[in-house]
Amino acid sequence: MKIVHLVQHTHWDREWYFTENDSKAVLYYFMDDIFQRLEEDKTLGPFVLDGQTVVIEDYLSVAPHQETRLRQLIGQGRIVIGPWYTQSDFLVVGAESITRNLLLGHADCQCFGGTMPIGYVPDSFGQSAQLPMFLQQFAIDYAVIWRGWSEHNVAHSEFSWQAADGSKVTAAVLPWGYGCAKWLPDNPQTAQKTLEPILEKQARFSLTDHVLLPNGNDQSPFEYRVPAMLEQLNPQQDDYRFVRSSFSQFFQALESANVTLPVYQGEFLSPKYMRIHRGIFSTRIDIKQLNARLERTLSQHLEPLLAVNWRLGLPYPQHAVDNIWREAMKSHAHDSIGGCNSDRVNAMVKNRLESGLEMANQLIDLNMKMLAEGITAQQDGKKIIIFNAHPQMSAGLLELTIFTPEQDFRVVDSEGKECRWQIVEEGRQDMSIIVQELSNSTETTWYRKCCLLLEVANIPACGYQTLYLQEGINAGFEQQAKSINKLENAWLRLEVDEQGILTLTDKRSQQSYHNILQLVDGGDAGDNYNYSPPFDDWLINSNGFLTSISGTQGALQSALMLSWKIAVPQDLAARREQRADAVLDITMTITLADSNAWLDVAISVNNTVRDHRLQVLLPTAAQSHIHFADQPFGLIERQNLPSEMAVWQDEQWTEAPVALYPMQSQVMMYDAQRGLCTVTEGLREYQIPQNRQDVIAVTLLRSVGWLGQANMPYRPGRASGMVLPSPDSQIQGMRHFKLSVLAMNHGADNAFWRDVERARGNLHAWLATGWSRFRTNPHGRTFPPHFSVLSWDTELHFSVLKKAQHRDALVVRGWNPSAQPLQRGAPETHGEIMPATLAETALEAQPETVPTCAPATFVITF
Repeated sequence: MKIVHLVQHTHWDREWYFTENDSKAVLYYFMDDIFQRLEEDKTLGPFVLDGQTVVIEDYLSVAPHQETRLRQLIGQGRIVIGPWYTQSDFLVVGAESITRNLLLGHADCQCFGGTMPIGYVPDSFGQSAQLPMFLQQFAIDYAVIWRGWSEHNVAHSEFSWQAADGSKVTAAVLPWGYGCAKWLPDNPQTAQKTLEPILEKQARFSLTDHVLLPNGNDQSPFEYRVPAMLEQLNPQQDDYRFVRSSFSQFFQALESANVTLPVYQGEFLSPKYMRIHRGIFSTRIDIKQLNARLERTLSQHLEPLLAVNWRLGLPYPQHAVDNIWREAMKSHAHDSIGGCNSDRVNAMVKNRLESGLEMANQLIDLNMKMLAEGITAQQDGKKIIIFNAHPQMSAGLLELTIFTPEQDFRVVDSEGKECRWQIVEEGRQDMSIIVQELSNSTETTWYRKCCLLLEVANIPACGYQTLYLQEGINAGFEQQAKSINKLENAWLRLEVDEQGILTLTDKRSQQSYHNILQLVDGGDAGDNYNYSPPFDDWLINSNGFLTSISGTQGALQSALMLSWKIAVPQDLAARREQRADAVLDITMTITLADSNAWLDVAISVNNTVRDHRLQVLLPTAAQSHIHFADQPFGLIERQNLPSEMAVWQDEQWTEAPVALYPMQSQVMMYDAQRGLCTVTEGLREYQIPQNRQDVIAVTLLRSVGWLGQANMPYRPGRASGMVLPSPDSQIQGMRHFKLSVLAMNHGADNAFWRDVERARGNLHAWLATGWSRFRTNPHGRTFPPHFSVLSWDTELHFSVLKKAQHRDALVVRGWNPSAQPLQRGAPETHGEIMPATLAETALEAQPETVPTCAPATFVITF
């Protein structure tokens, strides 16, 4: 006899084809009904509130008077909450976002008196291989997941899931989803007929006689009659015994069965039984870029700046920062960050992210202003604060915009030594837009607006250095730019022919990469969930469509500017007829700094075309059947051609398991002689084309006009979501993309990883002009002209410097990007240093090395 564990729950989408306002209205009555049922019948419960505490936050925003009743039921264990703040999609959002999700979710649970100790992930569009690591860092030993699993990964639905760093959790799959037993009949005889096929499917892959039966669905009311009905059904049949249970009780029973669990290591991207929607990684790319920008601004700039200023005696606005994270995470649900929503909802998602950036940038501006105010000038001129978030002393190039009435100016350090710079863009600026006091003037004040590339050195770790802008003084070095037709420095050479075909040569290895950065446009017959090519696609590349090319060599870097007018079809109908009745205007600026071993690429596209996908190609010519991409706090190896592609149609999978993959910001393919890597800003998707297994195709954008559609080549059968038009997801207008390209002359060695970290950028500049939109009273503190909170001699990549969540201490975190263990080391500072988990608790074991795919966190108390 099989033991069936009834787990009652709801899956709560905050937004989808409906808005968060709609869901809050429904939530008011949903929760009132749950309270009534649980209070009337003390035998009911526990009820799982979808593993996300944002549901509580939303509910109390419309029913604050019900907080006492809610607390009582949570305290009794009859409503189960957490451990997450929101149900994120773990393949698209960043590592710090996942960490804060658990950190803030746990804080909410502690406030309300209980945390479900289960990594419950019921609806992420695929599962990250790093989930066991995140859970173990928060002392969570169990996971319940859906989507992405099949017996091609691991034979049973219960297994030991191991991350690359060795972390393990006991995992249980809901093979047919969280809604497989929704809306059960009240009558035992009728219910038995309904349950028989459900339970047969649920038990098909079970390792033991214990079977999960999740009873609930999207925003569905509490099925409070089901437990009593199942108890009536128990004596009427001999195959199953139904018990009122919870996920925790299920895992206890699984352990009591004393079976050896199979071990699985890796991600779950298999769409055999349920779609994982390959396409959300690039749907509505504007939202993806905006989210990546916000995540980076928070963890790589704002929080480190606030941490440094806090050590100097300025206040740390913890609640304000937490609120920015919370609002961002409200946009991280699978539908929200995936972009598979109605146009109205996506406008709200975008607004939350833009609002977060506004708040973050204002906090940065105010804190830079307060920092500059306290520094006693060592030279004449306006102060330039160079901020270094990373825990190593840094040098390099960074961008700085200045406004000046003078033709001449120079930048010097505290000792008067001149810094080199290069104007990369210049124009005129109406200063009444910048300076509030000039806004009421009857005359326009015009200044030069100069976007500079500034060369700096010896910027203190986790700290700052002060430079000075001296206007009206001629710079003491040659700045005259000259025209060029190729890029070249000590490491690389990039040449272009009259067709616009680019060839990159790595001078270190003498390996060449022909036709690099080629643009390819193809049709997209998919929807917001899935990319799907037309049945008869027509691919058009950029070769032969070049309209102009120019090049300049400056003091610090050189640049090539290319423009194309690519004749393409306007829509799918024109593509079917192979009628190029529209034009894609595309410009590409490729820069090569004298001091860098990589190319920086900026691409601008005027997207006036519908139902298409645009990619940029990196032909590696590497002899390899695998490649690597980054994932949260690590690296993952993937197949160029998934073996499941040979069987998906015969086995009637729900969608094609094509080599269309997510990344955080990096993908690379290499062999012993050659290889290429790209590091992107906000581009989350790449593909290994089935007919070109040595090429990395990075998706720039995809334009589609439907939330859901049926019968697509890559996703046959019913529509996903709702069949609703979504014209905004065609993302028309100007779109801008950035990426860096690194040639790999010695594979993924230490020098390569240092270049990857530098290519991501680690320095920020701020000019103290004396102009400000908002005035503040002087704080009266005095700060040194240069300052460092700590330094950390490590090859780990930087993740964050921040104030600890619940104490007056600092947290610094790095992570191992490579496939090999790296030395952990320890920060050098005046405080007490404690190795810690992501939860900011003491780390029990303190190994000398950091495994692959693992973070290293320290809490420092002063």
